Amino acid sequence: MTLLRTTLLASLTVFAVACGGAKPQQPPTNKPAPNAVDVSIASVTLADDCGTAPTTMPPPRSSMRQKPSTEFADMAAPSAGAMARRRCEQSSVQLRVENGTAAASDISIKKVELLDESGNVLGELTPREPSKWTGDSYQPWDGKVDAAQTLQISYSLSQPAVSDGGTYTVRVTIASAEGDKTLETKKTLEAPASLPPGAVT
Repeated sequence: MTLLRTTLLASLTVFAVACGGAKPQQPPTNKPAPNAVDVSIASVTLADDCGTAPTTMPPPRSSMRQKPSTEFADMAAPSAGAMARRRCEQSSVQLRVENGTAAASDISIKKVELLDESGNVLGELTPREPSKWTGDSYQPWDGKVDAAQTLQISYSLSQPAVSDGGTYTVRVTIASAEGDKTLETKKTLEAPASLPPGAVT
């Protein structure tokens, strides 16, 4: 009887140790991989298509991690006379590109879509003339980002079909060696995105 009890206790002890030593599996984390190429939207201008390279100065570096700027969103509706004097303003999208890797990388815009408030795709905006901010002006950009380099990039866009006071989503698909990445930002317009008749350009 004593031998049976001793054997039973020993078996229970081994079972308890085995159960206690088993470590539960942790759920996978969705943290971004270190040493990656990070691309974010700095700002979007929805206005005209002047047939020029980007002209909008990029926002200060200190504000780039905050909410992207909204062109015209915080401006009071201009008078008819003021609109008649408004010069052509080039539509564009500005990106912040940060290469955290030890190798050069190629970045490009694959597609730019315009969506309405309900999420319906209204059409595509054609990106062109990729440029990087150098000193105090934009210079042509070949799409390359050197290792450990941060760039302020801008693409001109074709003129969007938008309405005064409308809220839109701009969806940008970025192509890189790491695969495609989709970025979105909302825009609320309080000024017409097209020139009125008789405007001086």
